[in-house]
Amino acid sequence: MIKPNKLQSDLLKAYLDQTIVAVVAGWGSGKTTAMAMAIISHAMAHPGGASLYITDSSPRYRTVVHPSLTEWTERLTGAAWGYNALENKWTAPNGHVIWCRSYFRPGTRTADQNSLEGIDCGFACIDEAQTMTEEVIHKALGRVRSAEAIGPRLIVCGLPTWGAFWVKLAEETGGAVIRATSFVNQANLSKEWFDMAKRTLPTDEYEAMINNKPKPPSGLAVSTFDPTRHILSQWEYNPDHSSYLAIDWGFRKPAVLVITHDDTLNADIIQLEFTPTEITISELARLLLKKVWPRAHIDKAPHNNFIWIDGASGDKAGAARSDQTALSAFRTMGRADPPNGLGMPIRYTTDPIRVDVLNGLSRLRDVFERGQLYLTKDLWDSGLASSSHSLARGLTTYALDRNGKPQKNDLEHCIDALRYHVINWHWRDRPISAPRVNVQKKRDRSLKSGGAKRYF
Repeated sequence: MIKPNKLQSDLLKAYLDQTIVAVVAGWGSGKTTAMAMAIISHAMAHPGGASLYITDSSPRYRTVVHPSLTEWTERLTGAAWGYNALENKWTAPNGHVIWCRSYFRPGTRTADQNSLEGIDCGFACIDEAQTMTEEVIHKALGRVRSAEAIGPRLIVCGLPTWGAFWVKLAEETGGAVIRATSFVNQANLSKEWFDMAKRTLPTDEYEAMINNKPKPPSGLAVSTFDPTRHILSQWEYNPDHSSYLAIDWGFRKPAVLVITHDDTLNADIIQLEFTPTEITISELARLLLKKVWPRAHIDKAPHNNFIWIDGASGDKAGAARSDQTALSAFRTMGRADPPNGLGMPIRYTTDPIRVDVLNGLSRLRDVFERGQLYLTKDLWDSGLASSSHSLARGLTTYALDRNGKPQKNDLEHCIDALRYHVINWHWRDRPISAPRVNVQKKRDRSLKSGGAKRYF
């Protein structure tokens, strides 16, 4: 009796329901077997149809894929399949054809001159995706166009890598993502193999290829951020804790982070982000006030389901007056009371040491390293899936060049907002706290200010 491991059974189930399935799995997890099972099962269910199996090289096909297909065509169907070595295709007893191709495109040729051209099928598997680029998915989707009852299907599988492009595509298109460690297949792997891997592999490689915990690539601007350490899967907002806004000004791509200081963890938790495009300061203020509300004006809040804000900070550029309005971003955002503005102090600094980008990034790295800053899992997951300038995308792409200078990529706006938070509230090793408003007094006396100095 054939009993698939969890990775294999999850893949077979997901393939039935999802157009695109992305798999990230460690060494020895059985992912090649899982893909063989999927494509053979599809072939048997679609007589006379066609499928496509893509891997990165002919040697890998010969040494890994071909033996797997040879084994599983017999084990799953109990019948002999025809194999044409010249055309590199399998033919099932029901006439279904599986085309096998290694994906390549010489640099001297255009994208439409690749090894997949001319194939028309309803299902495709891509193996060893970490060795390829996103182009292979685009070209494979161009081949998966046959009219089959189940609809087009694409499975993309690869080893654990940071920011895997095939995972991002599946998340953006509503597909399924399956992750597995090597231990999912421990029934078929010896304990000695795991012990040897633990003893001999470098720590980072063991964590990536066995435990499916790849680290960010070196050279990132916030290199001390580690998703295995700094993502909180279970965290709940406590309205009694202080919360802050971190603001990167701009009409085209502003960014605002909502950060709560968790007194129990003694750390700041980034729980929400706003990343609109082409929006005025007044419009941004109104957008924020749908989710957050300054605690100093709690008596004006239309309901109690807000994140209560006690402090805010931003770039010193917000103090510059607009040529059109003669008002600064700080005045526009901070001076008007809700619902037209925050009606609260917005902190900034002109200290040349603090505002230096490299110094700010260095301090930001220190805060992550000391365990004083975390992201919620919801924020992380939604940010990775976003096509906008999210914090998660910034953390995974904002890099330093060989001279140690930041390389702008238009995804760094949330990083900038976070840097302003750090240089204003975390410049010293001990975080600075915003003055808290006595809510009871606020309700009783209708105080107009929480007593903090206004920085606009």
